[in-house]
Amino acid sequence: MVQAHHQDPLSVSRQFFVELTAIMIVTLLTDYGPDSEHVGVLHALLARSAPGARVIDLAHDIPPGDIRAGAVVVGRVVPVCPVGIHVAVVDPGVGTDRRAVALRDTDGRIHIGPDNGLLTEATPPAGVTIAVDLSGYRVHRPFATFDGRDVFVPAAIDLLNGSLIDDLGPRIDPASLVRLPRPVNHVAGGHVMSEIVGVDRFGNVQLGIGGDALVAADLAAGTGVWVTGADGERRHGVVTRTFGDVPEAGLAVLVDSHGHLSVAVNRGDASRFLGRTGARVRIDRR
Repeated sequence: MVQAHHQDPLSVSRQFFVELTAIMIVTLLTDYGPDSEHVGVLHALLARSAPGARVIDLAHDIPPGDIRAGAVVVGRVVPVCPVGIHVAVVDPGVGTDRRAVALRDTDGRIHIGPDNGLLTEATPPAGVTIAVDLSGYRVHRPFATFDGRDVFVPAAIDLLNGSLIDDLGPRIDPASLVRLPRPVNHVAGGHVMSEIVGVDRFGNVQLGIGGDALVAADLAAGTGVWVTGADGERRHGVVTRTFGDVPEAGLAVLVDSHGHLSVAVNRGDASRFLGRTGARVRIDRR
């Protein structure tokens, strides 16, 4: 008779992390700026203490301190990444009593960063299997304003070198994680109102609603619209498929490459009159 073999849960967990760290994928997303020495420091730490890791820079041009914009990018790019460790830092509360956290989701990804709503766009409430508090991690660090260097990347390095997520800090209830409020949206016949959730380097304005809002509002391609920005300025635009469907300096309302409803100026900057993250934009049939 063959005796059933029951693996110890801790052994299974350790085996899981051995398999995970064999992949040695670390992604970095910050608002430090792509030319900042701060990004270089994160790379240097990883090269020194986890030289076998493959480091992927997802973005370092998130607008400074713009948690919503960072969360939108995290939510759309991390899910397409290989399973690995994903460090995200947009952290205007650094050094305060905001928590630092590490999360494991149902796909096996580890998310590390501040508990300010940045990480949870990529982790639906039911999708976080373990959350730990890093606030006491390396508590004797001498400085309070660079947790990317002093907390988040060192935590990633510890995982890459064989630590378990539970080794990093005490568990916390995933339901207690900070989640950003959903953008305010309103859709009716011939009308869409939504909040800006991001502006790219071209000045294209991404709204916090999907492109299906155009269908719901009965705004088909070619429809003329009025677009009203944060300061009440109203401009004429057209619902289009792409930027070049309007003349240069023309205003286009379209579905962007991520499926969001967006407003763009062909060869121009739509954010100059629509505003930045959090501002509300109205689109009305002309």
